[in-house]
Amino acid sequence: MRALPLLCVAVSGLQPSTRRQFVAGATSTALAPAAAVARDLQFKDLGDGLTVAQITEGRGDAVVGRDSIVLVELVGRLVGKQGWTFEDSREDGDPYRLQLGQGLVVEGLERALVGARVGEVRRTVVPSKLAYVDRVKEPVPRSPAFRNRLYGTVLNDNRKTQETAGLGADVAGVVAFDVKVLNIRPPR
Repeated sequence: MRALPLLCVAVSGLQPSTRRQFVAGATSTALAPAAAVARDLQFKDLGDGLTVAQITEGRGDAVVGRDSIVLVELVGRLVGKQGWTFEDSREDGDPYRLQLGQGLVVEGLERALVGARVGEVRRTVVPSKLAYVDRVKEPVPRSPAFRNRLYGTVLNDNRKTQETAGLGADVAGVVAFDVKVLNIRPPR
């Protein structure tokens, strides 16, 4: 019975992780699907607290540009909530279509995708100021329960104030994404 989930994971390119694995590596890797992967990831600082690591190398000549239309499979997690998942497009098999360069996508995710190739899987940790600053930035979780989980955490002013006072930083709005690029199109 274990072979089937492992086969599905290999095909999708995104690896599942438990909350326990996430919490164990949250400070250094944000999402830790496997200890070996977490140890080998080299995060690159993109500025403003945004970090990205390549999990799987992409292929082909097409590269995500600042204004590309990108089809992606993604898993989003709340770093400030011990790695709770707020979106997993693999669950319904419906990838996200993201139009970059129009201000429609979470800024940190948009910046982290630039330069990726088809098949590439990247992990990015997005600080509050580059994450969900309102309820309209894509990717918007499709499930009402996941939307409530996300917005009840990242847009909760009480929580932000308390965490900033207690921890010296706003971690309530920090999110992490594992993103697999499925297709890249130039802008229309």
